[in-house]
Amino acid sequence: MRANCLIFAVARYWAQGGYLVLRRSRFGWWPHVLWSADLVTFEEFVPTRVEMLRRRKLPPVVFQGRVKTWTAPEGA
Repeated sequence: MRANCLIFAVARYWAQGGYLVLRRSRFGWWPHVLWSADLVTFEEFVPTRVEMLRRRKLPPVVFQGRVKTWTAPEGA
């Protein structure tokens, strides 16, 4: 699938409600957007080739990626 984190998160928010979460990307200075229905389980759109982002000053507008789902640690 080709998209970016903002396109993915906003689409989920419009379709299912929930929350948009903004944080700094692990790969650069730019922001990263996640979606959560309950602020416990999070879904994010991440690149399938991480090395593609590490060599750039700006991320590509859209890229090949996948949806990653994770749960916040207890007590966080």
